[in-house]
Amino acid sequence: MMNTSISRRQFLKASGLAAAGACAAGLLTGCGGSSSGSSDSNPVIKTETKNNADGSTTKTETRRDGSVTQTTTGKDGGTSKTETKPNGSSVTENKAADGSTGTVKTDKNGQTTAETKVSAKAVEDAKRNGEAVKAPVEVKASRDSSTAPVVKVELPRNSGETKVEIPVSNVKSGTVAVLVHPDGTEEILKNSIPTEDGIQLTVDGNATVKIVDNSKGFIDTRNHWAEDAIDFVSARGLVNGMSDTIYAPNNSTTRAQLWTILARQNDADLTGGSVWYEKAQNWAKDKGVSDGANPNAAINRAQMVTMLWRAVGQPAPATAATFTDVSADAYYADAVSWAVENGITTGIGNGRFDPTGACTRAQIAAFLTRLYAEK
Repeated sequence: MMNTSISRRQFLKASGLAAAGACAAGLLTGCGGSSSGSSDSNPVIKTETKNNADGSTTKTETRRDGSVTQTTTGKDGGTSKTETKPNGSSVTENKAADGSTGTVKTDKNGQTTAETKVSAKAVEDAKRNGEAVKAPVEVKASRDSSTAPVVKVELPRNSGETKVEIPVSNVKSGTVAVLVHPDGTEEILKNSIPTEDGIQLTVDGNATVKIVDNSKGFIDTRNHWAEDAIDFVSARGLVNGMSDTIYAPNNSTTRAQLWTILARQNDADLTGGSVWYEKAQNWAKDKGVSDGANPNAAINRAQMVTMLWRAVGQPAPATAATFTDVSADAYYADAVSWAVENGITTGIGNGRFDPTGACTRAQIAAFLTRLYAEK
């Protein structure tokens, strides 16, 4: 037969636990608190639920102090929850259907930091489809690097080079991603490409970047046909303005200027030299881009496309271009065909390329922008 007797200590311990449970349930008086009161000092005072046109559902809760929590659940199961405080600070937590997560925090002064962890499934799907992984965060670019949003991107181990798109609410041609190195130094990523929804960059492992609107605002490029391309190249330091406010889009370009642009594009060290273009001239000769002659001569369209083609390794075009003014045996024929094949040029119309026509600074900006868009 089991002995069911208990000691005094066991009895008192059991009685104490029972009393505590009774207090928690509000069954005993004198326990501190009332069963009719609420322990929530900041209760929800209003709740709204909305069915959105895209099939998602949004629930909005407003608390007594004015805090608002908005939770959206997509039809694919992804969620986004944003809590906004009365002082203007906010925290957004996102989880995509593919398992990627992202958190965006904005303090009361408007400073934003974001972190995103990309799932292995997201990377696999994107690479299989030849697309960029879309990070589940959204930020707003700043004109000032010191107050620009900081985004930390974490990829799964052994992902290799991966294209990642960071959504940016106010993206434009001059928006860039600025890599923050471990020692705190910063570097504009020339291959950070504006998209319809944000900025795309290539990441290998983990990276911390700032999203900056680095548009130069040249007064002579407003409403120019190449305005966006000029904003793109100048924001990335590929082509500089003639001054802080003047770009001179219709000016011709010298061979020395083009050597410098292409050398800068390839991260060559251009410091020093007896003349401003010497290092770029030597780079162009070493890489087989140019013979280095006639630095002050204006370049034409054939020379521009040929140097650009040589700078990327002289890839063989799949088909020949069919311009009436580009003969098959011209030294620039393969370069022109490559440029057409990659969407870098379409000619000037009426089946002509105009190989001997002057290449303006606006045209160079357009060629370079299209080249980066194809990378």
